[in-house]
Amino acid sequence: MAQSEPNGLFAMVELNYQGVFTRNLLSYTGGVKTLFNDVDFSSMTYSECVTFFERFMHEDCKKLNCCEPGISLMEGLNPISDDVEYDAFIFYAYRIYGKILVYVDCIRVGVDGWFDDEDNDDDGRESCIDGENGYFISTRSY
Repeated sequence: MAQSEPNGLFAMVELNYQGVFTRNLLSYTGGVKTLFNDVDFSSMTYSECVTFFERFMHEDCKKLNCCEPGISLMEGLNPISDDVEYDAFIFYAYRIYGKILVYVDCIRVGVDGWFDDEDNDDDGRESCIDGENGYFISTRSY
């Protein structure tokens, strides 16, 4: 598991919850934003983090996703669904960016089902979205 910085500073984690993912130009609409800058997420496991968020939000967390600041959700949304993905999230939050955005899917919209791995859409241009039954393809990886 990643460790916090030696100077004791924690990464900033912006939690976005009670909102809804919208399909056109993938975005997260509505909801509440809370910035944590005094919580050591690097000392938690994935399940401990989910429990922390659920207690804070007072609701179930069906799915977590993260994205680095300044990158569109379309290009940078990444799932956090197990300890391996959580460790990557911690590494990037603490070591690279200093801040990372977390999006909670409380109603399990299934954003990953909005994307397809086909290279072209009807007009010949590359597209990340192609129909209801596609797959999530992230252009960024941890």
